[in-house]
Amino acid sequence: MKVQRGMTLIDVLVGSALVLIVFLTLLGLLRASLLISSSAKAKAGATAVATTQMEYLRSLPYASVGTVGGIPAGLIPQSATTTMNGIPYTIRTFVSYVDDAKDGTGAGDSNGIPADYKQAKVAVTYTFRETIREVALISNIAPPSLETTAGGGTLRVSVVNASGIAVSGASVRIQNTSLIPTVDITTFSDASGATAFPGAPTSTEYQISVTKSGYSSAQTYTRDGTNQNPTPGYLTVVANQTTSSTFAIDSLVPFTIRTFYPIRAATTTDTFTTSSGLSSMTNTQVAGGALSLSGGVGSYALSGSARSTSTQPTYLSAWTNVSGTRNAPAGTSVRIHVADGSGTLIPDAVLAGNATGFLNFPISLSGVSTSTYPALSLVTELSTNSASSTSQILDWSFVYDEGPIPVPNVPFTLTGAKKKGTTGEGAAIYKTIVSSTTDSAGARYIPFEWDVYTLSGVTGYTVASSSVASPYTLTPGVPFDVSLFLQ
Repeated sequence: MKVQRGMTLIDVLVGSALVLIVFLTLLGLLRASLLISSSAKAKAGATAVATTQMEYLRSLPYASVGTVGGIPAGLIPQSATTTMNGIPYTIRTFVSYVDDAKDGTGAGDSNGIPADYKQAKVAVTYTFRETIREVALISNIAPPSLETTAGGGTLRVSVVNASGIAVSGASVRIQNTSLIPTVDITTFSDASGATAFPGAPTSTEYQISVTKSGYSSAQTYTRDGTNQNPTPGYLTVVANQTTSSTFAIDSLVPFTIRTFYPIRAATTTDTFTTSSGLSSMTNTQVAGGALSLSGGVGSYALSGSARSTSTQPTYLSAWTNVSGTRNAPAGTSVRIHVADGSGTLIPDAVLAGNATGFLNFPISLSGVSTSTYPALSLVTELSTNSASSTSQILDWSFVYDEGPIPVPNVPFTLTGAKKKGTTGEGAAIYKTIVSSTTDSAGARYIPFEWDVYTLSGVTGYTVASSSVASPYTLTPGVPFDVSLFLQ
């Protein structure tokens, strides 16, 4: 007997799967290898750029080591860009004097020269796979001989939070346009919340601004025709002296203000001028401003029914009652039932007597839950024992309380208690004054600095009440929500 040899379909599928697994693994390894290679190439380029910049700084005469707008001043740009191997790099150069602790610092410096040497930092940033990466080099650059005074004084800025605790990583910008060359330098507070600039040229025009993402800001203010006594004003640096100033910033407060009309009575009424307010009719008609049995004198239907369209208030607070006007001559009757929005009668356990029906208005709805029954409708049964007469309903209404209802586009002004100065007559000039309006939903979100804010400027309305009375005390980082109820 001849034995046939070959591969089954299952063998082929299994073999193909194994080959695919091997190739996918190799492809993953190749991809990872390329990524590692690209990352190493980009980092090597950044290192080379940083090294080149640092060597250039070290090659300069000591007096020339400085940045444009910096302290010390020089001709080196604080920020520049370059490209290597097709990769763009941003170079940030920062040079500062260092007051070495070995000979004392500040007023305790043994030789009275706080600018002992210079320190240069070169930070090169680049983007790899949508992530910003950085290579940084730091070098101390000493004078060629004994340290000598750089002139000027020391400018020291401290950053704290609302509790007086140091804030690190805050951006501190120092500007002075009255000097030649001008000063415009940005640095960051250290772990102690401080940054210092020994060798700052003497001047009375140092402008300081302190910022940090997610925090409030602080700054010095200029003296002008209005703010004649700024608080704080520009800083003054005196030769051989240390000028210190502290600025307080802290987490912003998520502040939301909402405007409403208060809860008020409302009514939905059908006067039966048309049948548009009815969702179904059986042997009934709308004519002459009334709902009645269909037909005419001598031909009225003996019984009939109708159901209203549902009433579902958007800002329902409480159901009150059903009111209306009925006309039931002798031999006729009118029964009213209350149903949910789909027409199912509300059970007697919720509304006693509803199954049998109510003969008169009003019908109290005080026990009907708005959460269980957000929408209601009315069902009526009309009957007569004579085709020559009919009962009628002339009108019916749902009475309910609605609200609070958002009020859009309401103007308001919030004024903080912190001051940035006074006028020549001593009138306060406040740091924060925000005038705005609520949006189309009757709300406005504003990130605020911690402070005590007074509400005003709600023009066109009277504030009947408020969830929190003005003034509002805001705590750093703690959300604050206030609702105004207007008339």
